[in-house]
Amino acid sequence: MVALDVVHASNARLRELGPGLVALFVGGTSGIGEFTLKAFVKNTISPRVYLVGRNASAADRIIEECHGLNKDGKVEFIKADVSELAEVDRVCKEIQKKEKAVNLLVQTQGNANLRGRDESPEGLDRKFTLNYYSRTRFISNLLPLLRTASTSPPNFARSVTILSAGSERAINLDDIELKHTFNGMRCANHTTTMNSLMTAEFAVKEPSITFSHTFPSVVNTGVARELPWWARGALKVLTPFFKPFFVGADETGQRQLFHATSGMYPPLKPAAGSPVAAGIPLPTGTAIATGSDGKVGSGGYLVNWNGDITGKKLVIDYQAEGVSKTIWEHTQGIFERVEKINEARA
Repeated sequence: MVALDVVHASNARLRELGPGLVALFVGGTSGIGEFTLKAFVKNTISPRVYLVGRNASAADRIIEECHGLNKDGKVEFIKADVSELAEVDRVCKEIQKKEKAVNLLVQTQGNANLRGRDESPEGLDRKFTLNYYSRTRFISNLLPLLRTASTSPPNFARSVTILSAGSERAINLDDIELKHTFNGMRCANHTTTMNSLMTAEFAVKEPSITFSHTFPSVVNTGVARELPWWARGALKVLTPFFKPFFVGADETGQRQLFHATSGMYPPLKPAAGSPVAAGIPLPTGTAIATGSDGKVGSGGYLVNWNGDITGKKLVIDYQAEGVSKTIWEHTQGIFERVEKINEARA
């Protein structure tokens, strides 16, 4: 476990990366995304931050609070429902018009409703899309900007998806998108494992960028608002019993920012000659982490809430068996299919 004082000290050194870092937070209008965004704004010099979400009033509040944390920071809201890939593409095009580089991409989008398969006009389940397809699409679309960030001072580029690293389960390879066998548990299992596999795939394909899939533990995020009344009632009764196990808002934000920026989780091949290309220099008593492929410093990491490496042997086995390649090809096929659907819709 990485001690919290070590986390705070590391985050405070983000100012050493200089002014003007660019970050994108998807799903940042509440919960873990909001907490991490605020930690980033607080610890950087004149950052430019893009906040993507559905709730404009929440975004207004966050922007005002961020101005109080850092008067030189700029936070801009982009309203979007990224349960559809067309919206992901729109947001990415907007950012590409405004920025030449993105240093940090943090994704927390999702929902907690208990509905069954809920298909969008693109033919994909919305929960599955939020948890996996939209996240992978954001990374794919913004790779040119992340590459530019990795090759120009301060040579710092990171992508973090916050979901359920360490909870990977077997995938039904005969129905990867769960078109015919959908339920909530299978959706969670598939999207968790697929995010972990793609973390490793992107790390190999883009060795100058760090890719991480993290688990935030139990955090009071307000996500219960999407649950049916009976589930909200049950949760309200049970919350006091679980409260001692919660990770607080400030600690969550600080820890997720540490995972996103520390030299414990360097890219496979950081730029030479840059003292921060591998991340904020390692704190005393810590070491470079083992990647999701079982190799130290491989650029793709599965990180527990406390900074320790997590993940199941299943991820390494799947990589050895070629399942990662299968998921990669499946994902590219989904993107091509949806592009055709959206062209027809347009």
